[in-house]
Amino acid sequence: MANDKRLREIVRTLSSYGLRFVYHHKIQNREDAVEIDAVNLRKAFEKLGPSFIKIGQILSTRLDILPQAFIDELALLQDRAPEFPFSEVERIFFEDTGLSLGEVFLKLEEAPLASASMAQVHKGILRTGEEVILKVQRPVIDKLLIRDLDILIRLSDFIPKGIVDVIDPKEALQQVKDATLVELDFQNEAKLLAEFKELNKDVACVGVPKVYEGLTKRRILVEEYVEGTKINNQAALEKLGYDMEDISQKLILSYLKQVFKDGFFHGDPHPGNFIIKEGKIYYIDFGIMGRLTETTRLELNHLIEALAIRDIDLMVDSSLKLATPRSPLDKRELYKDLEHIFDVYLTANMGSIRISEALTDFIRMFKRHNMVIPSDLTILAKALSILEGVYLDLSPDLNLIETAKDYLAGKLTVTSLLEGIDKDRLAMDSYIFLKETKALPATLSGLLKQIVNGRLRINIDTDDLDEKWVDLKKMFNRVVMSLIIVGLLLSSAIMSGTSGGQVLGQTGFVISGLFGMWLLYSIFRSGNL
Repeated sequence: MANDKRLREIVRTLSSYGLRFVYHHKIQNREDAVEIDAVNLRKAFEKLGPSFIKIGQILSTRLDILPQAFIDELALLQDRAPEFPFSEVERIFFEDTGLSLGEVFLKLEEAPLASASMAQVHKGILRTGEEVILKVQRPVIDKLLIRDLDILIRLSDFIPKGIVDVIDPKEALQQVKDATLVELDFQNEAKLLAEFKELNKDVACVGVPKVYEGLTKRRILVEEYVEGTKINNQAALEKLGYDMEDISQKLILSYLKQVFKDGFFHGDPHPGNFIIKEGKIYYIDFGIMGRLTETTRLELNHLIEALAIRDIDLMVDSSLKLATPRSPLDKRELYKDLEHIFDVYLTANMGSIRISEALTDFIRMFKRHNMVIPSDLTILAKALSILEGVYLDLSPDLNLIETAKDYLAGKLTVTSLLEGIDKDRLAMDSYIFLKETKALPATLSGLLKQIVNGRLRINIDTDDLDEKWVDLKKMFNRVVMSLIIVGLLLSSAIMSGTSGGQVLGQTGFVISGLFGMWLLYSIFRSGNL
């Protein structure tokens, strides 16, 4: 009964939004309809409560699902919710740990530090004297979130066309549900935090809070309280003697290491998730993390290398390895799109290129060609977009490529590859030549082996091959018909010279004439006379 009531509430709210969507697009045909619809969808999600706010926040990280206007608007959803009673904190803690708050905490503040759509956070002191935060899952939010996602999955067939771009809405919402199930278990967040801490233990500028595993359960997370300064509090940081450009550089390099070396990165690097303490940048809140496969990580390196050395063939090759076509792929059109992207970044100064914009352009291009990309790649593009906003606020003149050139150059094995990329064309051409020359002996060896073994195949890709093949068949048919007519004429002439074959010979002349006239007429009609 409760589910039916919630279903009616969701249908009523989203139907109202859907009617406005149809009205704007089909009746008014307004040019600004997309922006208006995005705002209305955000308001509908806010009206439907904490579970939909969380769903909207997850959707805002998926560039492969929604148009950019909807992504930007859903990102504005405020992750704030009314506080729930402290008695609920006590109840949930006891149910999950079997301990009372008094048995564990010397002191626990009843007023929460934050109250979000999924959890509430309280500051406390353990009986061992350590300052910690207690993160408690909002009562029944797990049931509410899954219930609402299941309803949305049922309603996905009625989502207005134009909201979801390429991916099947039901499939997309199922992916969101799977990610939500992981996030709803705080033990998973603790494991992700521990993995991140291990991977970055040797990075001097990165800090990660300690997790108290014995006190962390499905709805409970206890971790070290990091008392420092938020990364966007520039006045306080400068007063403490920090240099904003130095913080920005360390932030960028630490993130590049996560992406290109570890393949495991923080998926929500907004200012509230960075705290500066004792010369370190502390990453907090590991609810959203991204993980790249070895192949994806390698091809991302190749994409950046392709942009740096201006190698469009490498870019095409990497793009095809990153995405999987859902339908037959028109490689010529894909190549044209990649050429356009290539030209855009080729004409730009490499120092002004933003990796997040480049990745977003690639994702949009993949969507146009109905190609599926790893969902973590869209999380990365969104995360880089957020991260750029953070470090540009700290140091507006800083550039991601320029700051990371030493790291990336090391990956590309050429120290000056990204330095002076517009001025030192000769060095770049030499690098490309040496790179391709290195592979030449192996390529020639393979080619010769194929020729010797009779396995050589030549693939010819011709524009409009089907139309040309039809014309070619018509031409062959006319040649054959001409040969038949000539043969009939010759045989008729021979038969006409015999005593008993005059009638057949004359009949052959008539038939040949008719065929000849038909052939001339068909050629005349084709316009190829």
